[in-house]
Amino acid sequence: MTRFEFAPGTVGMMIDDEDVARLDAANAVLRATLREVRDELAGQPVGAVHDELVRRLRARVGDGFTVRDADLRADAEAISDGTLFG
Repeated sequence: MTRFEFAPGTVGMMIDDEDVARLDAANAVLRATLREVRDELAGQPVGAVHDELVRRLRARVGDGFTVRDADLRADAEAISDGTLFG
């Protein structure tokens, strides 16, 4: 499941191959960032984990994408309680 959406005003009605490639790349960055934050912050408070996920993803993904915050919060909870695997 994709956790990124194109930011408003960046894409028209059709998504071309280049946009799909960018979305795939953004999701690869998301997966790597989740693993990295999990390995560094497992067991830390949910708020701290969420803030770090947001900070790193903003720096790594760039403009043109938004991250679904509800998904990041769920991931932060799973990292905090040690149930995020993969």
